[in-house]
Amino acid sequence: MGLSAKLFFDVTDTETLSRRISLTQEQIEDARDKKDKLLDLIKPELFSSLETPVKHWLQGSYKNHTLIRPIKKGNEFDIDVGIYILCNAEEEGLSALEVKNLNRQVLEWFVSNRPEAKLEDTKTSCERLSYPSSFHIDIPIYYFDSEAGVCKLATQDDEWIDSDPKALQDWFNNKTSTLSSNSLSQLRRVIKYLKTWTAIKGKDDGITIPSIAITVLVASYYIEADDDDNSFIETSINIMDYVSENMTLDNPVQSGELFGFKDSDYINIKKKALALKNSCEFIKETTDSFQQYVLWSATFEHMFPPFIEREDEVSKSTNLPAITTPPKIRVRHNDKRKKLLSNSITSEIRVFRDEELYFSIDNKGDYNQTAEVHWIVRNQDAEAMRVNDLGHTTVLSLVDECYEGCSYSGTHYMECLILDQHNIKGIGAVKVRITGFFRPLRNPPKKKIYKGR
Repeated sequence: MGLSAKLFFDVTDTETLSRRISLTQEQIEDARDKKDKLLDLIKPELFSSLETPVKHWLQGSYKNHTLIRPIKKGNEFDIDVGIYILCNAEEEGLSALEVKNLNRQVLEWFVSNRPEAKLEDTKTSCERLSYPSSFHIDIPIYYFDSEAGVCKLATQDDEWIDSDPKALQDWFNNKTSTLSSNSLSQLRRVIKYLKTWTAIKGKDDGITIPSIAITVLVASYYIEADDDDNSFIETSINIMDYVSENMTLDNPVQSGELFGFKDSDYINIKKKALALKNSCEFIKETTDSFQQYVLWSATFEHMFPPFIEREDEVSKSTNLPAITTPPKIRVRHNDKRKKLLSNSITSEIRVFRDEELYFSIDNKGDYNQTAEVHWIVRNQDAEAMRVNDLGHTTVLSLVDECYEGCSYSGTHYMECLILDQHNIKGIGAVKVRITGFFRPLRNPPKKKIYKGR
């Protein structure tokens, strides 16, 4: 078993990377219900206007069971639903722009009395219906001629272009057809891990490897292993080798390529690919579980599970305590009126919603002044997951204080990693338990007893 195996995936555990990057059942069911209602209403409208059968085909990550949670609050996950008119539109004299505009008009009618839904600006190849800060549905429209075996997509340029997402899904299914159900599940989790990695590393510059390209690469270079961490390492090394040496990736089922990088984008992506490859190769060779944890945490940031929950697992093979000094974390705690409630060194604190916490390093003298502190918020539990706010990282100097508000009920962690010239000098965490909206009164007023006149 890999040293980090249970931090990636564990059927008996709830706090793993796999769980943290996966949508909750509630989120999936809500999206499914809204998607079904949309299709139930718009397909008959299109049929009545076009007088030809109208079907749909789920595609992309939703179809392939590789949807991931957005990496920060306010971001949306996406569902791709292709609408198909079953005729040869070009032979019938239907222009691509007319059909695409009709699709948009029907969607405008759909959102006209649904304030929770919003129709975004038209895109070249689809329309986007969003449920802000939750998810969006991309809705391209195609024609499909079953006799000729032709499938084409309507574009804003008034062109019908060759495009068949079903063919790509069939390719994926054929490519993975020899895998057992457990291996296929692991392959899909590796896709999700890589999609999360590219989303995190692209959050500042917007430069990422497209989801469809990751799916093709993992299907092509997947290495099966007993545990997800080892499978991710071996598969990622292979894939990052390809990415660092190739600016393009051919579509396996039709003409065209899947990366779509500009020259400057590719230079950026290549650096990220080499960094991931180097981390995976180092983790593969090291037998120090704490070093592995730190590198995985740098790879997946706040989406990786807190080490304190699996301390026995993380520290089972490490020489880190001998070469580091644990930070003494001071927590200054204010109530919602900014009144000071406590100011002490602690590893656990109980607070109420909307109160304030300020974290600092009390033993600053134990580290060089060149050291920097990575304060990593790792949120847990249902409320934080529902709004896709699993945390963030703030990098400060040794003397700075890190402020955090208390927003979600549950047990969360403020993790502290001290680095000096990229070397680990200390690691620690504070468990934060958030309960209730209002702090109980310490001296509640005495009950009045009616004594009569």
